[in-house]
Amino acid sequence: MRDRDDLPVGYELVYANGSHFVLPQRAAKQWRKHVERRTQREVEALREQQKASAKELEEGKKAAEPEPSLPAFPDEPPPRWHRVLPDFAAAIRSLSEDGVKARSPDREARERLVTIGQRLAALGPDREIGRPDGWKSALADLEARMPNFRAPVALVRNALRLAEVTNTPTRIPPLLLLGPPGVGKTLFSQRLAELMAVPHATIAFDQPSAGSALRGADKFWSNSESGLLFQLVCLGAMANPVILLDELDKSAGSSTKHDLDPLAQLHGALERQTARHIKDISVDIEFDASLVTYVATANSLHGIGMPLLSRFEIFSIAPPSGDDAIEVARRLIDQVLHQLKLEDRISFDPKCAYVLARMSPRLMLRTVERLAAAALQDKQRRVDVEQVWNELEPADRPRLH
Repeated sequence: MRDRDDLPVGYELVYANGSHFVLPQRAAKQWRKHVERRTQREVEALREQQKASAKELEEGKKAAEPEPSLPAFPDEPPPRWHRVLPDFAAAIRSLSEDGVKARSPDREARERLVTIGQRLAALGPDREIGRPDGWKSALADLEARMPNFRAPVALVRNALRLAEVTNTPTRIPPLLLLGPPGVGKTLFSQRLAELMAVPHATIAFDQPSAGSALRGADKFWSNSESGLLFQLVCLGAMANPVILLDELDKSAGSSTKHDLDPLAQLHGALERQTARHIKDISVDIEFDASLVTYVATANSLHGIGMPLLSRFEIFSIAPPSGDDAIEVARRLIDQVLHQLKLEDRISFDPKCAYVLARMSPRLMLRTVERLAAAALQDKQRRVDVEQVWNELEPADRPRLH
């Protein structure tokens, strides 16, 4: 048979293994399917072989390329510095492009982590410890300005004296200032941070977000955020910032069943040993936050469990009274005029301090600021007692007795 036209009816000419065969149409069809399946298997095997070869080549390149080198750091930080990232190399590796590739399905989250890793690499593993040389006179001035805080000032003084004598990092125990609104609890934490020359930050425990504020939100998503501890200690300049835990007693009513327990995050942070190996939920690297100073405020102890209270030094703060209150008023007048640069333009009658002394420190401050603004607007150079009374709302006027 020289061509297909010479084939008998119901037969086909098939080429296989270098020869031609005449097969019934059904057998020829089966043979063609067999050839197609075999060809497909050979193609797939070839593709797999190519992928394996490419993977081996890529792994060979990675093995040949050295890992990015980090600067060499001494085994111990320099004096008055603290190592906040003990395993610095591991932290940087975990936040490299290769390190975050398998940890998040979200591109923006990976980019955020890589950026954090680059910032940490630039900052290094150590942070400075804030402890100004003039702390003794600064504490004496703070005690004079806020005499109702003598007890917590004494605790801070002992901690600073111990650090100076032993040449060790300053460790101020967590403070809980208990008292009514307006006695200066928040102001004390700000003054303490200024004295220590360190950053000051606040977590408001009457807000639903308080549960994730300290140690970060859910990790590996684009809208996650690192916590205040990581931002201040690892991404900041100082190892011992001051964090105000404001209105701690309000935490019980500030969260819903979907929120993190605002107080749960504090247990490990306030305990020195566990704070040395703390983790941020968002970044997932271990760091040392054991030098952070915590100042908590509360109007009452209701809703704060004993396991947490046991971690605090608790001080009951009452409004200043008697001669202390008069001295606070005098210093507060000087402070406001100095801050507003009005010392040479406005003065207060000394008797004003006696009226102001019967107010809470918060109301004192607001009143002095209002009086200074009014005198400046009216182009007056002196504030007298009558003006103090006139500036007060009826509900704010103290009862003289």
